[in-house]
Amino acid sequence: MKLRHRLQGVGMILGMTVGLLAQAQTTFHEKVDQTITIQAEPAKVWALVSDFEGTARWNSTVEKSMGIDEDKQDLTRLIVYKDSVGKEVDVLDERSDPDMTLRYHVRSGPWTVTRYNVVMRVSRGPSPGTSVVEWRASFDTPGVSTDPDAPPPIELSSRGPMVYGFDVETYDSSKASLGSEHVKRDQRTVKIITDLYRAGLDSLKWVVER
Repeated sequence: MKLRHRLQGVGMILGMTVGLLAQAQTTFHEKVDQTITIQAEPAKVWALVSDFEGTARWNSTVEKSMGIDEDKQDLTRLIVYKDSVGKEVDVLDERSDPDMTLRYHVRSGPWTVTRYNVVMRVSRGPSPGTSVVEWRASFDTPGVSTDPDAPPPIELSSRGPMVYGFDVETYDSSKASLGSEHVKRDQRTVKIITDLYRAGLDSLKWVVER
């Protein structure tokens, strides 16, 4: 009987935990789409863009880029941004030379985003000898509280027993986020990523056309 009661107690805790986390993790699906026209043949532009590990050769926002996890099957790169923006780890999902398209996802980065998928494509421009480069991303961001009296974000301590990665002893329910009516989109993160893509495409144009 004791074991049964303990299992029931764990079930109640898990139910409460899932409910509180669902409330605390209101997310929004966001998209970024930037394009640029470059005065150069697509093959020349693709030669730079298709070098997944060599982003620093053309992207002025990147301090350095390099391949990592070479023992794994998937091609993975580390990007270190300038101006202390942070580091990012990308995993290549597909590289198509016929379509001049890269598809990859961001495994980790300096922003609190999830399901971060990216497509970069080079195509023929509107006139002979020109190219169009499109850089698109989609990702989920956590909502930002609109309540000026809202408590700080929940901090999960490493103390106490963990249930599915959640600290059930130190969790303070008073710090849970408010309902969705008190949450708005995180436009700051969207703007930062948009600006990085814009600056990256501008520098690609400069490098190719110079």
